[in-house]
Amino acid sequence: MIAATHLNDVTELPVTDGIIALLNLRAQIDGLEPDVRLGHATVESRVGLIELITLRGLILGHIADYQRADEMAEQIVRDAATDGTAFVARARTRAVFHRFTDALDDIDRAERLGLNAETTNGDRAAIFQALGRYDEALAIRDEAADRRASFENVAALVGLYSEIGEIDAAERMYAESRRRYRGVSPFPLALLDFQLGFMWMNKGRGAGPSRRGRSRIGGNRISTRPSAFISSIFG
Repeated sequence: MIAATHLNDVTELPVTDGIIALLNLRAQIDGLEPDVRLGHATVESRVGLIELITLRGLILGHIADYQRADEMAEQIVRDAATDGTAFVARARTRAVFHRFTDALDDIDRAERLGLNAETTNGDRAAIFQALGRYDEALAIRDEAADRRASFENVAALVGLYSEIGEIDAAERMYAESRRRYRGVSPFPLALLDFQLGFMWMNKGRGAGPSRRGRSRIGGNRISTRPSAFISSIFG
């Protein structure tokens, strides 16, 4: 059961400076690329690189990063056609480009290859949310948060409640997810701030959290395009 936490309970959390975090992200990408380029990387490392490049595209608004991640995901499926994680990686890049039916097909394929529903349901819920299938997405998100009320599972409910106009619920989940955050990266909190701020802006209440989210990452403007990827980050 998730406790009733409110916005006035929110406090600032100690996280890495946004500029430093972006430099660290670049270093992680640079560190993985040589092995991938030489064909020495594991599927896990290649999937990790795809996710990092997509995240950089999201934070900096670089379409070229999304396109490169998409190309890499297509290649990894060709190279590792029996590995379910490869298909999950491609599902995420397809969702970025709103190829939601193809993305769901990849999730189904990943499960047939042995990944359990607990592993794939977060991505399935993100796609359902992007398609407006909110009841199905909410059922998955609620079950995950009830099973394990981690930062990721609770934060995933923020964007979902925001989209369906449940302002009070979104604010409670926002405050509660921040209370459960144990990381030092500013990116998850920036994405969380962005989702709540976007809801407030749409409701005519300003965009304070969205501006705070940009300040966490050195003033960079988070792209609104890949909403399914934002949701997949949170579970």
